[in-house]
Amino acid sequence: MNTEAAAREEFVIQRIRSGDRAAFEELVTMYRNRGLSIAYNLVGNLEDAKDALQDAFIKVYLYIEGFRGQSKFSTWFHRIVVNASLDFLRKKKRAVSVLTESLQDNIKEGDREISDNSLGPARIAGNQELNRRLEDAIAGLSLKQRICFVLKHQNGLGVREIAEILRCRRSTVKVHLFRAAENLRRKMNVYLKE
Repeated sequence: MNTEAAAREEFVIQRIRSGDRAAFEELVTMYRNRGLSIAYNLVGNLEDAKDALQDAFIKVYLYIEGFRGQSKFSTWFHRIVVNASLDFLRKKKRAVSVLTESLQDNIKEGDREISDNSLGPARIAGNQELNRRLEDAIAGLSLKQRICFVLKHQNGLGVREIAEILRCRRSTVKVHLFRAAENLRRKMNVYLKE
């Protein structure tokens, strides 16, 4: 985050702390897409992700006074989204399915759907089958491996930030990422040779 964006974020947080509801709406706008992407990749479908993200934003609103600024706000927010998503999954008591298709495929840009007509039907079907198999392989990872994988590879977070979110050592995150990659490589190796 550049210094201008960080200063804007700090200003918005101060306005929220002083009771400015419009500032909270601005914060939601700033973080909605990233939070939705994380929640979506953890809970497995868009509607459940929206519910988990709503819970996360409620917690942010209720506990923003407790944000001390010892870490970046984004780290604090991502931790809340991960915890809200895991809480949502526990409440629903169902299997976790992490989808690998880009969240952007499900979001409308303005009033038109985003589509890629450059791929032929056979290639699209093959990609969909590979994505389904990869999705199943990711869903089969342990919870810690899956969270680390989703945050790193599907949401672009660094190892340090993931460690802060999960409140663990960087080396622990690296081990989970390594094991996730090995497990996925082993499970997908047969399909990649086809």
